Amino acid sequence: MTQSNTGSSTKKKVAKAILAILIALLLLGAGAYAYKTFFAPKEDAGATIKSYEGMTDEEIQAELNRLAEESRMTISVCSKPELQDGRVRVNVINDEDSRFDQRFVLEQDGEDLYQSGIVKAGKSVEWVEAEGAHAGEATVTVSAVDKETGRATGNPQAVAVEIIEAQ
Repeated sequence: MTQSNTGSSTKKKVAKAILAILIALLLLGAGAYAYKTFFAPKEDAGATIKSYEGMTDEEIQAELNRLAEESRMTISVCSKPELQDGRVRVNVINDEDSRFDQRFVLEQDGEDLYQSGIVKAGKSVEWVEAEGAHAGEATVTVSAVDKETGRATGNPQAVAVEIIEAQ
């Protein structure tokens, strides 16, 4: 009887070891899946990946120049806006030939003093109401806006300005 108990005991130990290995493999697989699904770096959904295979250096440069020209935005802002009676003369001009509409924010001392609506191509904003503005450094941040969707696009560009008291 002792011999059959030993054989049965050995079989139980082997079965437990196999079960433990299977559970460990299952947990390892679940961990790998979770890492891949939730933690692994993901592709940028907005990224465009283009192959320049088979193109000459000149053709690649021409294509890159064309893409840069398509996404170019001209920013025109007064570098020394005047302050008069709580209003600031920012002179933000969206060039007539601009591919984008624009929005802008006038900020001083970490606070937004003014947020514009959409400034269409060919339009400008001369004076804005900016309660709390004072003489000194400020920033005008201009964002491109898609003409069809009205959504911000690209990278906003900040321009440092010096607000001065009107004479």
